Amino acid sequence: MVRQVAKARFALLVTSVLAGGLGGCFDVGTTNLRVIDNFNSGDLQPSDPGFGPWGCVAVGPPDDAAFTCLPDADTEDGSPFSVLLHLTVMDPADGLQQHGGAAVTTMATPAAVDFTRYGRIAFDTKLESSGQNPLPASALLYVELACSTVLPLGSERHDLYVSQAVPYASIWHNFALTLENFGPPPALVEPIAGGPTACLRHVDGVRFSVDAHLPDGKTGEAFLHVDNVVLE
Repeated sequence: MVRQVAKARFALLVTSVLAGGLGGCFDVGTTNLRVIDNFNSGDLQPSDPGFGPWGCVAVGPPDDAAFTCLPDADTEDGSPFSVLLHLTVMDPADGLQQHGGAAVTTMATPAAVDFTRYGRIAFDTKLESSGQNPLPASALLYVELACSTVLPLGSERHDLYVSQAVPYASIWHNFALTLENFGPPPALVEPIAGGPTACLRHVDGVRFSVDAHLPDGKTGEAFLHVDNVVLE
């Protein structure tokens, strides 16, 4: 998941942001709004039964980040809870930038959800940095939609996904990302069979991913809040 050209891709996608399987697929009829999770229950089980529980995973080298994800009372709209990803990332002093980080993600399920029936994925988020070990201004936040079952027949399950960058801030902000603007990350080695549209038809995970983008040998700490994740 190293993002070697992430900054260029981020600049390209900011304009569009501001302007705007295995086991089958879940179907909720013709509704125009689908709540993935508002976190009001105070647990890590999404409101939508089409998705597995929220958890957190490493981005990049697994030994470079420590992280937790838990319900948190800091919310944008006064509701009971959001989800908080607390991460500390260390880039080893080895002459290389490792692009370490972490993500809060729904865990994969045997089924998939058809996102092509919707126009946008909306959510509230804020990304705060530690005063003692701040993230650099070049740190990146992505929304990633996993589609690990979209593979040629007989292939193994892999970490396939489409993504879009988010221009974050240290205060709450609402975003609505146009789904047709999601695309495979530059570092994705294995092509998605059927391209981004096929991936969006078989989404089996939603994740909010932080690439700390630390210089070599540096440490960073951050707090990512996410709330009110919906398809519309």
